[in-house]
Amino acid sequence: MKAYNAEKTCWNCPAAVFKGNVDFRACGQSMEDIKSVEEGLIVIECSRRPELGHFEPSITFDECPEWIPFQYGLMLKDMRVMILGIDGYLGWTLALKLGKLGFKVSGIDNFLRRDCVMEKGAHTIVPIERMTERLHAAREVLGVNINFRRIDILDRSTLKEFLEEVKPEAIVHYAEIPSAPYSMVDCSHAIRVQENNVLGTLGLLFLIKEVVPETCLIKLGTMGEYGSPLTGRPLYEGIFPADAVMKWDDREWSLGGELTPRDPVSFYHVSKVQDTFNVYEACKYWWLRSYDVMQGVIYGVHTDEVAEDSRLRTRLDIDEWFGTVVNRFVAQAIMGMPLTIYGTGEQIRGFIALEDAMECMVRLIISPPEPGQYDVVNQVSGLHKLSVLAETVAEAGEKAGLDVKIQKVENPRVEADKHPLEVVSKKLPHTFGFEPKVPLEKEISRMIDVMMQPEIKRRIEEKAHLVMPRTRWDGFKKESDVLEVYEPGTREDTGYTPVLDR
Repeated sequence: MKAYNAEKTCWNCPAAVFKGNVDFRACGQSMEDIKSVEEGLIVIECSRRPELGHFEPSITFDECPEWIPFQYGLMLKDMRVMILGIDGYLGWTLALKLGKLGFKVSGIDNFLRRDCVMEKGAHTIVPIERMTERLHAAREVLGVNINFRRIDILDRSTLKEFLEEVKPEAIVHYAEIPSAPYSMVDCSHAIRVQENNVLGTLGLLFLIKEVVPETCLIKLGTMGEYGSPLTGRPLYEGIFPADAVMKWDDREWSLGGELTPRDPVSFYHVSKVQDTFNVYEACKYWWLRSYDVMQGVIYGVHTDEVAEDSRLRTRLDIDEWFGTVVNRFVAQAIMGMPLTIYGTGEQIRGFIALEDAMECMVRLIISPPEPGQYDVVNQVSGLHKLSVLAETVAEAGEKAGLDVKIQKVENPRVEADKHPLEVVSKKLPHTFGFEPKVPLEKEISRMIDVMMQPEIKRRIEEKAHLVMPRTRWDGFKKESDVLEVYEPGTREDTGYTPVLDR
């Protein structure tokens, strides 16, 4: 059985340098126009196989000796991948996975996430090492060498030098402040998020155009860009499908190929929406290529690589700024604190386990889009109502001997408590060959095992006072009031049923 990316060609390969007689990157033609030009007009050179000279970009990955088989399909041998935000929860985990698989990994970070968590007075409840020790442990335990530089994404001149040195064939962009509550603290925090996220990404796009235009940018978006349409309109994968239509005033139009509506739910999410438009425009203007990954909430502590040694562990936050809901629920269960759901808890969100999310990223890296192609992937493995999610964590906690209760608190956010949610996530299974392997219950159990360790439990208890929400969308500074505390299993599941279209 052929690999899912076997039939992709030099059009998709970051080693292909275009040498045609027309500057098609800026001409605004469609891909069909480009491919139908006079034979021989569009040719390439291969940066890895210069002996081929100039040729038409028609060799498939399956035919090219530079593309070799491995467990996820075909990979470009010694492919150079640069991770922006490599010190973070996702960045470090992905770096270890890619390095273990044989990729040449480089990365940057300015340790802003550590600084923001410290500003809150919190810490990662899974202790992590300084970067120098992390890099040493990766070499010692996994045989992985990571080329790391301390660089701020806004420092374009220094980042440019590193890009010129490495010439990455894929860039994974995790270098953003990933917190809705942080962006809603006050004006200075909102501006900091917008500056770092929007201007950092915009500057990066210009650098890619100038230094490595053949590379693929894999940009972390968020399902929160879409919001939760009260109409129940499906959340398509970033772009309306070809057969989508709009009817109004006895007329009808095709929506096929247009970006889907966005309804961001915080100033952080607004920054991600701005990213979407900047990346989309850069692909259109300069024939860059990008995947925009609209990711659900990631949860969990486990991949094979981070579990190899305590020095390789990735961070895990539980404070109200950076603690995502599953991670926070498990920590609350261990502390004996009632699991905190906002409002009625009928909100529905998309989720994916850390281990599954890392496999998705690998599959995207080895299957780049074509020049000028902006593509979107909805990266979720399941949809869960938050009240039901709390019940699932409570059940797992009780099996581990914990006494778990659930509490409803005043919702600090401005959002609908009850809403339909239908998410389309067809590309990962049907285009990239991904099937989720980590059930929610399994990862929650693994989290409990790790977080019950005495040192980690102590670290959780030290920061218990930072879990309850104090940052409110209405601008007032107060801790949310507790509305109700109840025993798990005593409330009927009401509201809408989530729909995941795979």
